[in-house]
Amino acid sequence: MDRYVLKALLTGTLFVTLWAGICSAATPEETLEQARSLVAGHHYPEALAILEPLSADDLRDPISWEIAAETGRAAFHLGQYQKAHKLFQRVVQARPVVIEPALYLEATSYLLGDHRQAFVIFEAILQSGAQDLYLAVTLPGEERFLDEPEIQELLEQYAQPLVIRPASAMIQGVRLGQKRSIIADYLGIDAPPGETNLTARAGPFLTWVFSFDQNDQLAEVVFDAENLRRYTPFILDLSEGISWASTPITCIGSLGGKFRSSTTTDGSLILTWDFPEASLDLVFSGPDTDQHGAAVLEMIRMRRLGS
Repeated sequence: MDRYVLKALLTGTLFVTLWAGICSAATPEETLEQARSLVAGHHYPEALAILEPLSADDLRDPISWEIAAETGRAAFHLGQYQKAHKLFQRVVQARPVVIEPALYLEATSYLLGDHRQAFVIFEAILQSGAQDLYLAVTLPGEERFLDEPEIQELLEQYAQPLVIRPASAMIQGVRLGQKRSIIADYLGIDAPPGETNLTARAGPFLTWVFSFDQNDQLAEVVFDAENLRRYTPFILDLSEGISWASTPITCIGSLGGKFRSSTTTDGSLILTWDFPEASLDLVFSGPDTDQHGAAVLEMIRMRRLGS
């Protein structure tokens, strides 16, 4: 055997052995955190090596459930779909309301050829009102999965409107100028103390940011159109005929009225409308971003006038 190959094999074996030795004296909670760090760094074999000795048949205990879910995640990313599938079946059965394991189970079902089960799971996820579909559109096999006619029908059936009404300074049922605590409760968004913004994410990506002024009143809302289009079930409800795919001309024709236009240093186009209580900015990328040569809606921003 080539000495470099042998060295690599020995190094990998030693690394796994060292991790197993380190974790043998650790608590299950400490081992779980170490495994999560390994998974985050794509060290999936090492994560499995320290998690599998802690596997339990009874997943009613929270730490046992989390260990099983993390073990399934590591196995999935190693391409061990059958092992991951069995783990996620147990994980989802123990806690069916948690979305992420259900998305992994949908993926393993599809990759193992059980398309019908994958469709049923995905429909249940959409029915639950889930707003983060990042895993569904980024795990292996996602392109074929999303191209399935059944999936396209489900996405259309369970689409959630993102309602923006600049004329009344309203967004998703809340209003510019309202207090942070009221908005957090209404939208079900975590409001960590000491932070001035409320944010929502799909996977690692920001989808929107609610910013507040010194009086803790909503001053600005920013939506990332690209991330919302790709990773969530939201459809844009701004004005008739406007969607995530709309061009500047379409938006101008639909919104009507007076508007201003400007460009950024990177060539993005900003269209601005002023309403009695708010200003609305639609930000479009440069024409070369879209494969058809059209400007793409990148961001929507609504600001409270006078704030």
